[in-house]
Amino acid sequence: MPKLLPLLFLLACAPLHAQVYKWVDAAGNVQYSDQPPASTKGTKKLSVDPQPSTAPVNKESTPKAAKSMADKEMEFRKRRVESEEAQAKQAKADADAKVRQQNCAQARGQLRSLQEGRRIVKYNDAGERVFLDDQARPEETARAQKSVDDWCK
Repeated sequence: MPKLLPLLFLLACAPLHAQVYKWVDAAGNVQYSDQPPASTKGTKKLSVDPQPSTAPVNKESTPKAAKSMADKEMEFRKRRVESEEAQAKQAKADADAKVRQQNCAQARGQLRSLQEGRRIVKYNDAGERVFLDDQARPEETARAQKSVDDWCK
């Protein structure tokens, strides 16, 4: 029995060192075999890598795995920060759009009041009410139209 063990070991390792040959036959088909063809013209000898081992993880690979997890954690945090920044940017854009919409509605209301001929009241530097007269109305209407154009794009 002890003499059979080395023989079994050699037989198990034999396929790991087998050669593979590749050639094109007369019909133009690519052929692969562990034995070379009769004609050696156009035959290529291929190297075969042994199957990867399924050995347990050793101490040297553990830091790489830990580093990989650390890298994954950093990437996750980076994506989360980017997502939060994008959400904050979107919230700011939404708030700006809401303010813009309110200012547009207010500017349109002011322009409508001027065009309908309603009495418009302004306050002077002393804080006194002053009514808009007919000569100032076209100038104020143009200013209100510009405001509408600016806010209601």
